[in-house]
Amino acid sequence: MKKSGLARKARIGWVFVSPWIIGFLLLTLIPLLVSLYMAFHEWDMFSDPVFVGLKNFKRLLDTSTIEGQTFFAALSNTLIYTFFTAIINIVVGIAIAWAVARSSVINTIMRSVIYLPCMLIGIAFSMMMGPIFGSSDYAFVNQILHMLGLPPQEWLFTHGQGVWVMVFMSFWGIGGAMIVFIAGIKTVDSAVYDAASIDGASNFKLLTRICVPIISPVIIYQTIMSIIFGMQVFDIAVGLSSAGGTGSGFGMGIDNSLATLVFYLYNKGFRDFEMGMASAIGWLIFLLTSIVSVGLFAFVRKTGYFKVD
Repeated sequence: MKKSGLARKARIGWVFVSPWIIGFLLLTLIPLLVSLYMAFHEWDMFSDPVFVGLKNFKRLLDTSTIEGQTFFAALSNTLIYTFFTAIINIVVGIAIAWAVARSSVINTIMRSVIYLPCMLIGIAFSMMMGPIFGSSDYAFVNQILHMLGLPPQEWLFTHGQGVWVMVFMSFWGIGGAMIVFIAGIKTVDSAVYDAASIDGASNFKLLTRICVPIISPVIIYQTIMSIIFGMQVFDIAVGLSSAGGTGSGFGMGIDNSLATLVFYLYNKGFRDFEMGMASAIGWLIFLLTSIVSVGLFAFVRKTGYFKVD
């Protein structure tokens, strides 16, 4: 009787988890395996796939080809964006979270105000940058340059400038990091802060000497999530390419100024109909993200700053 009751509970448990299992199989695992298969083929979605082995990967990693030059330009922009976005998320996120962590009416309002931009769709926010960083002489930044006696700039479509506009835009998502760090800060016993304050610790030392070491697992988590988000950036680049006015006809910008890995993947797959090449780009993104994340985790464990049981 007891065994039948346990078996019944087990069946009920499988019923509850089955929607997730089915969703994982249909929407994650099977597409993942299909993309791995297509990475070694040429396929335009209309004819039969043709096996080409490592040809797609070789073309992407060969700087003498157009595909390789575009790939490395997109990789450079993506790495720059990922690195500086992670720094902004961690440093600025912790500083803001520390400033508004204490419970008060003003801090509650400030948290809401800082988090509000996170509710705005990334591509919509990017298109709003047109009047600020657009190529027109009437764009806000170009008007400032005009007042300073400097020539206007094609911010979004000049190689080496578009990516920094993307980095600047990463501040719009700082509210998400702030919420994560506030949750981490509130797990620290207030008695620890009180004891340190009695010993004469300043607010800055409370943050750097006590808070940051204690919430190091949260910092590692947020760093890895920032890296994953940065390596997959897409909507910001697409929105900025649409916000550039006449320059939007250049796709990812002149000299790939707005190229990112996922933006390039999208163009190869749904503009050029080279699904095999797009799949190869996707797997390279996966490998790069995994290597960076595992490397970061291994480095942190090796330093002994954060240990996992």
